[in-house]
Amino acid sequence: MVHPAEGGAGVGPTDAGPAAKAFWGGCSGAPYVVSSQNDITSEARLDQIVAVLEEQRVERQRKMFENMIVFEGGAVSDHPSLGTSLIMRDFVHFALYHSKWGYYPKLFRKYRQLMTTGYFDPIPFASLRNQYDYERYVTKLHESTPGFVTPTQLFQPYYGWVLAEYLVTTHRAKFDPREPLIVYDIGAGTGALALSMLDYLAEHFPDLYATCEYHAVEQNPHLIQVLRNRLIHHYHHVNIHHLSVLNWRQLEKRRCVVLAVELFSGMPHDCVLWDQEAVVSEHWFGFQQHDNLATAHERYYALQDPIILRYLRYLNWMQEESFHNLKVLCLTDGRETLDAPKRRSIEPNMTDSTTAIFTKMAYIMSPFHTAWLPTVQMVFLETLAQYFPRHHLFVADWSSVRQALPGVNGPVLQVKLRVAKDIYLRRPADALHTNAGVVDICFPTDFDHLSTVYARICGAHKAVESMRHPVFWQTHGGDKTALFTTCSGYNPLLEDFQPFHVFTSHHSPEL
Repeated sequence: MVHPAEGGAGVGPTDAGPAAKAFWGGCSGAPYVVSSQNDITSEARLDQIVAVLEEQRVERQRKMFENMIVFEGGAVSDHPSLGTSLIMRDFVHFALYHSKWGYYPKLFRKYRQLMTTGYFDPIPFASLRNQYDYERYVTKLHESTPGFVTPTQLFQPYYGWVLAEYLVTTHRAKFDPREPLIVYDIGAGTGALALSMLDYLAEHFPDLYATCEYHAVEQNPHLIQVLRNRLIHHYHHVNIHHLSVLNWRQLEKRRCVVLAVELFSGMPHDCVLWDQEAVVSEHWFGFQQHDNLATAHERYYALQDPIILRYLRYLNWMQEESFHNLKVLCLTDGRETLDAPKRRSIEPNMTDSTTAIFTKMAYIMSPFHTAWLPTVQMVFLETLAQYFPRHHLFVADWSSVRQALPGVNGPVLQVKLRVAKDIYLRRPADALHTNAGVVDICFPTDFDHLSTVYARICGAHKAVESMRHPVFWQTHGGDKTALFTTCSGYNPLLEDFQPFHVFTSHHSPEL
């Protein structure tokens, strides 16, 4: 289903910047990408297009936030230690990615060979009789690895083949024929998906492969050498970047495709709570002893984090009345009216009455007044808008998870326990701070919210589309979809992965 983009600057002479006027003033009516008089690959032409897009981005930001300082700043910090307090997103980032205590680095250190060489061979679907045989086969796969098996691993290498077909289709439809195919794979992992895509391009589309560039962006230091070894046969076309995409600072002027396959589910979120009087609080963790996780306790502070405020504004959860009140707060040094508000935070304190304490605790414990906000996902989209202005985005991720924590878009906490030699069983967890660093944290993605936030950050000139995973395969997979059919006609790709969604965006041909 195609979602019309809302908000943001459009494409055309109405965008009032000087670069935009110069760009559209010389337009002869034909799209520049097909005009022989304008070389789309020249540096001067790229500079002109990027200047127009940057003017539009800055104008969108100005209209959205009116240069208010409360929306500026904020970061996803890589803390070397717990310290005395951490906001939720930094705590999740610490629990997952800290070089010593994080879940993923510990997992790769402990099971280095198993986690980096690939889990299993392709599933022999044609030799499986029915759904029961398939489920029994997959159960054994899950039990044989300490990690969690993903759809891209289950359906390898065909998953990469279909993505390669999608890249070719996108290049033919959206790129100028003189432009090379440039791909940025964010969170490339072990490189299995990249290898299957590049092998397919080299075999079936050698002309396109000859000029393509493949950039693998990976922040896990244990996987960099694995990527180099696995993609060694394509080294003329591959660049490996060892950093977090949130720290990317190099401007890509050319048209490119950004792949984010199962990336958002591992991105930290923030958590907010609210009561019937619309008092919104941020969720923090405090530590009574410095760096002692065992002394962690939950804290709730009045909403003031600029990243959370930006996300609420992008999503329209901060309505015009609230936005006006926020401007008043800025002008009056935090005083909205002459009379102080009833309370600033949902956190109980010693001066509260017994009734107030019980009321606050009821809202804290209520799943209907808790929301998990993908603020790091928003920062990622802001990075794309600023440093990849001409990108085409492909996202594949989960839209819902089972056994999640309470709240809107709550994550699932899960861990693999080794119960015997080469046998690992999944166990869910029900508390974050008591299991930090020992459990995997998987967040669902609200694709309707993603469409809204993406359009406001990256602009209305990008066409966005969201579809279920089976629909994507039926559209782009062609006859390859039949490769996953058992003898009884059961196809797990089309029948079992309804919660898995695909989100795509395409840049305007004129820019």
